[in-house]
Amino acid sequence: MASILTRLRITSPASVRLLHSGAASKPIPAPRGDITDHTVFLTKIGRGSESAADKFKSWEHLFTATRAEMKADMGLSVKQRKWIKGWTEKYRQGVDPYNIPAKPPKKKTK
Repeated sequence: MASILTRLRITSPASVRLLHSGAASKPIPAPRGDITDHTVFLTKIGRGSESAADKFKSWEHLFTATRAEMKADMGLSVKQRKWIKGWTEKYRQGVDPYNIPAKPPKKKTK
């Protein structure tokens, strides 16, 4: 282990966590049911996600895109990134997407 860390020039234990990133090893699920591609998936999850459909190249890109890539390259907001990444993880776990409407904002009182 020390030789690997020396070769990669990792000096702090916090940097070791970067080597254990699970993002690359997560499987990409096949489309199932009435979900045929990334556009239909984003439409199903709602909350304006369908507007980001043209920013994803393919089904595989939807499931492999990182949060940093969604921010820098695609210009998605924090809410959109969290919503899309959350639903892609649920889909991996077998939950079929459905629209959950956003709660209306609370009225301000004086």
